[in-house]
Amino acid sequence: MLRVAAYCRVSTSQEDQRNSLENQRRYFSEYISRQPDWELVEVYADEGLSGTSSDRPAFRRMLAAAAEGEIDLILTKEVSRFARNTVDTLAYTRLLRRQGVGIVFIGDHIDTRQNDGEFRLTIMASVAQEESRKISERVKWGQQRSMERGVVFGCDNIYGFSLQGGELTVKPEQAAVVREVYRRFLMDGKGTYIIARELTAEGIPPPSGKGKSWSSTMVLRLLRGEKYCGDLLQRKSCTPDFLDHRKVKNEGQSPQVYLRDHHEAIVPRSMFEAVRRELDRRQATRKAGSRPSARYWCSGRVVCGLCGSRLVPRRGARADGGLRWVCGKRVQHGVAACAAPAVGNRILLDCMKQITQDLPIDIEVILWQTLRAIPDLTRAERQQFCTILRKKLYSEMVYSALLDHITVTGEGLTVYLHGVSEPLYFDLSGREKPSVQRTDG
Repeated sequence: MLRVAAYCRVSTSQEDQRNSLENQRRYFSEYISRQPDWELVEVYADEGLSGTSSDRPAFRRMLAAAAEGEIDLILTKEVSRFARNTVDTLAYTRLLRRQGVGIVFIGDHIDTRQNDGEFRLTIMASVAQEESRKISERVKWGQQRSMERGVVFGCDNIYGFSLQGGELTVKPEQAAVVREVYRRFLMDGKGTYIIARELTAEGIPPPSGKGKSWSSTMVLRLLRGEKYCGDLLQRKSCTPDFLDHRKVKNEGQSPQVYLRDHHEAIVPRSMFEAVRRELDRRQATRKAGSRPSARYWCSGRVVCGLCGSRLVPRRGARADGGLRWVCGKRVQHGVAACAAPAVGNRILLDCMKQITQDLPIDIEVILWQTLRAIPDLTRAERQQFCTILRKKLYSEMVYSALLDHITVTGEGLTVYLHGVSEPLYFDLSGREKPSVQRTDG
């Protein structure tokens, strides 16, 4: 009794293809049952997978069964159903032949058990591979024309949008989150790490799903995504080799399609372009080494007055977990490398507050000018706005914008400000708990 299996495959999961798969199953079952000396093992079927795909679960199960000695003969419709890669087709055929398993390609009239079977198979496999290449080119050509007409390709996983029928529509709740991310980055001057941490703390579900945390990468995708200003860029990735189906970043291998004002925008174009410029500026600053991190308001700007190394933030072991700034050289190589003491973050903030108070700024004039630009505020809203603005004036965001850098020595702080030619010096010597006293220096 010959133990016979069959393999069939359809390349899509559409209804007509599913019907075709069932017809193939039925055909093979009936074909094998009509042979008096044959016994049906199983009809192995892969649905929604191309012949060039290496991940065909039913195909792999069939090979495993053959290796276990459970199959003597395999039937398949034609070479293109088995594989569209000449090398793989011959490799599988030879592997199965070593295991004593033959293959019959019914439509192509090829039986690998015969002497000329492999010769004829090589010719048909080459034809199938060339046909696969032509199909791939036709599909790419059709997709390119559709993209040029504005049809959106991809999965429905674009944060802030719903993708149905090749069209993008705005999701109001997620769009509000996108606008808030842009506002915090551009208006508040926050970095992607801080924004991600805040969104997670506020319980806002990230793009990856509920129960997970936001990451700086997720925030950066929102800030760089052209779709949020209404534009559409397609073919960001491509498949150079039609045989292995491996996607790579499109760096000129395939033509891209960029459509301006393609759909409803979530953020104004002016804000999107401002964010792009700010991203470029911060990246250039990091490359220059002047500000390696934006996690804290003066990250990368505090310099040791003894050795010139940048100070790094450290949390103290005390119960309050106070933030201190310690010489990076001392952290890496010990006190022998640099004896500069740590300085508390509160001291730096007090220095900046005093500087801000000493600046020739009339806060009341600023408030009055700002309120004039915002009409239709109630009395309560005006009072609330004034309170917020006064607090903002003495915030880390304002201090960060004013700073060039701070040089810290054991006796004092020298603060360098944007647009101020002479540095400001604060004497911190001779006190157990140094308070900020401005001196002439």
